[in-house]
Amino acid sequence: DTTLEIGRRLFQVSRAALSRHSRYFEAMFFGGTRESSEKHIVIRGVEAETFQVLLEFTRSATVLIMPHNVTRLLETADFLQFERVKRMCEKFLERELHVSNCLSLMAYAQCFACAELHASALSVALTHWTEVITQEEFEMLPKDTLLELLQSDDLFVPREDVVFETVLKWIMHDPATREQDFLDLMGQVRVTFLSLSFLDILVKQSKHPGEKDPSARLLEKLNRCPPLRWRSMELSPGTSRSYETLYVLGGKHDKEQQELFQFQPKTGTWHLCSPLQRRNLIQYAVAAVGPCLFVTGGYFREEFAWHSVDWVLVYNSWDNSWQEGPALKQSRNSHWAPGAGAILYDEKGDVYGGVQRLDVEKDVWDVISVSPLPRYDLSVTALNGALYTIGGGAFRFDMDTDEWTRVDEECLTPKFFLGCCTVNGQIYLLAQRQGNVALPN
Repeated sequence: DTTLEIGRRLFQVSRAALSRHSRYFEAMFFGGTRESSEKHIVIRGVEAETFQVLLEFTRSATVLIMPHNVTRLLETADFLQFERVKRMCEKFLERELHVSNCLSLMAYAQCFACAELHASALSVALTHWTEVITQEEFEMLPKDTLLELLQSDDLFVPREDVVFETVLKWIMHDPATREQDFLDLMGQVRVTFLSLSFLDILVKQSKHPGEKDPSARLLEKLNRCPPLRWRSMELSPGTSRSYETLYVLGGKHDKEQQELFQFQPKTGTWHLCSPLQRRNLIQYAVAAVGPCLFVTGGYFREEFAWHSVDWVLVYNSWDNSWQEGPALKQSRNSHWAPGAGAILYDEKGDVYGGVQRLDVEKDVWDVISVSPLPRYDLSVTALNGALYTIGGGAFRFDMDTDEWTRVDEECLTPKFFLGCCTVNGQIYLLAQRQGNVALPN
């Protein structure tokens, strides 16, 4: 009922259809503006080809997003307020995240208010910092962004020494203009957690400022005038940077309890926790949500018969205790249950083939999707707001947009694993399985 002129093309459109998907057109057609009574409207600053894709979306509810059109499509969807398409483009870019582009995608996400993309890109940068600082993007990083990253408690580095080296590396890329920021950035280094061997090297280098090493002069300056945060106990962080830990639960089913261990990845140490007091329970799933571990379902022997159960058992790491949680909607076993934020997702299994979701704050289960590769022997984990299913092939499920996409990694096809989890931004797979035989690796 209206003609839109975009570029040099004319589009016959339905006002009602466009308004259902776009607040921009809703305001234009039904907001009392001059255009609400016009039959021919010119829209500037939009490419005709990109608008055609959005127009097709209003008719079919599907959109073809490709690497060559995703940014144009996102920017046009942002301008015309096609929120659903913008969200789908955002998820597409999240799937393209890598250590080589996470910093630029952080900046891009800020420009177009893509909060989820920014959070995912930030997570990649923080959890893969030792790799990120070797990329070309790092050298061009604005000082304010670097400051924000170095301030984060979630910056995962093997040693605080890496943070010190990060500052030197960034300054030395353009010392003439960046030296003025040296002490400000060094103030973000948690000096009390620098290793003694590293400090010894720094002291020796600072005593020879005239040598060829261009960073020696900066170290001598640091020695003469350390940052205020280094000199004040009140301003200096009293704790090291945070990091995630790994839990392993298991044992022989004919014992009265199954042991729970916690692994500290930075120190390489194991700690024994309160055991799970359950006999004859196998094929359950374990997930971490916040400070809690959730054990869901399983195969239980009562007297002489085995059967699936709908149990949910919860371990609280704060007080090292176990308690019962809300039961599953259906009994199941041989399934996986990854956690994401305050949500627990329950995946596949012998008894049921869908994806259940538990909001742990509301104690409510609901069914949200069905996997494109239904199997009982999959490994499942959550990373950056998405679920990954691994076994015979790998898929990613974006919860916000209800999209399943194949993960093309040759090393994962057609393999199966005994264990799977996400720790500090990386997926860990345990013990490849062939038939009933485990191959430790």
